[in-house]
Order: sequence, then structure tokens, then C-alpha cells
Amino acid sequence: MSPSSSIEQESGEFDPRRRFVRVTGTSRLGFVEFEFSIGSPELCVELMMPPAAFEEFCAAQAAERLDAEAAAPRT
Repeated sequence: MSPSSSIEQESGEFDPRRRFVRVTGTSRLGFVEFEFSIGSPELCVELMMPPAAFEEFCAAQAAERLDAEAAAPRT
């Protein structure tokens, strides 16, 4: 383990066992647009899935939903 990853784990900021999703919208075709993160919500990939597949994906990943944070104003 590198020194920087050790520091991240001790501070509680990065945990590779945690998964996060943040819904960012819905496409005109009805796909759920969202960001998916592993370990820390700050680093993510953007994905799109049909609603049923999205719910299945979230359950399979045991993902924490960050949707309420996305709706809150950022300062």
C-alpha cells in the first residue's frame, strides 16, 4: 500500500468497498443518466441505463444514493 492510500483510508475519505450513484437526469428516451463512483464520490464515470436496469445495478453494487446532495445548492 502506498503512503498516500494509507493516509486516505485512515482519514475515512477513500474506501474501495463503498459505491455511490448520483442521478443527474433522464434522457429524452427515458434512460436514467447518472454518475457512478467507487471509494469516493469525487471521482466518477457517467452512465446511462433503462430505469429497471439502473435499479438492478444499484442493488447489485449496494450503491449509496447521492441524489439529495445533487439537488442541494453547492457553495
